Amino acid sequence: MSNSPGRVRPCQIVRRSERTGKTNRPASADNDRRGRYCQTSGVARLTDLRTRSEERVKLSDKVYESLSGQIAAGEWPEGTRIPTEVELAAIYSVSRPVVREALFRLRSEGMIDSRRGSGSIVLASNGVQGSVGSYKPIENIADLIHTFEFRQSVECDATAIAARRASADQVAAVRAAHEAFTDTTDDEAFGDLDLRFHLAIAKATGNEMFASTLEMLHSQIILGMRLSGEFRSSDEGSRVSIVRREHQAIVDAIISHDAHAAYAAMQEHLRLSRHRILGFEVANDWQRP
Repeated sequence: MSNSPGRVRPCQIVRRSERTGKTNRPASADNDRRGRYCQTSGVARLTDLRTRSEERVKLSDKVYESLSGQIAAGEWPEGTRIPTEVELAAIYSVSRPVVREALFRLRSEGMIDSRRGSGSIVLASNGVQGSVGSYKPIENIADLIHTFEFRQSVECDATAIAARRASADQVAAVRAAHEAFTDTTDDEAFGDLDLRFHLAIAKATGNEMFASTLEMLHSQIILGMRLSGEFRSSDEGSRVSIVRREHQAIVDAIISHDAHAAYAAMQEHLRLSRHRILGFEVANDWQRP
């Protein structure tokens, strides 16, 4: 039986020896105590990480609102290069990850375009889309499980549709997003690039509702990615390398226009992602009806 953090196991019966009066503890009792400690520790870490993530999201919201407001007001006309990530972090007195999340939202809403070595360029200054909505924040493990369940229902179908419909340009965009994630050595960029990969697939469906839904889940998905790294065991190996292989299976299926393989690859990726965070399997009906 696994001692993974978060697994709830039945209590062991502890008997006292009639002859010696000493407690005869079952062999697995110590492991159970460690398991219960790990569960408590895991929940505490989840709470702490959620609090820190919520604080970062609030800060990134403020930066986003300020930047989008300036773009909408025409202070930065179309074609203008906005300050760099480092400069914005200094201007707003926040960390670079906070700025990165704000810039991600601006990109996802079509306000800016970011290119390596060129910075971020304003794409539109008038008629800027309103801020996308969002779902309730993750407050406990049940919320995390529900988020993965919802993502499974949305992303597996989206991946299958992308495999059937994606144009050559959309397939190229999915490949480029995968390569950007694979090539980066910036630890702080993994979450952003991971989400960009999933968004590229959603956009490859040709149905903007899929991409809009993922954008609304931005903070929940990013928190899940951070937890996956936070809870991994020291002997698990490179989590990023594992995720890269899972992404590659998805990309291969989309390139081959194999909808069934694409659905299965995304389903397995989300299942394993959830397991990396929780440390245990959850009984569910994650199978196509």
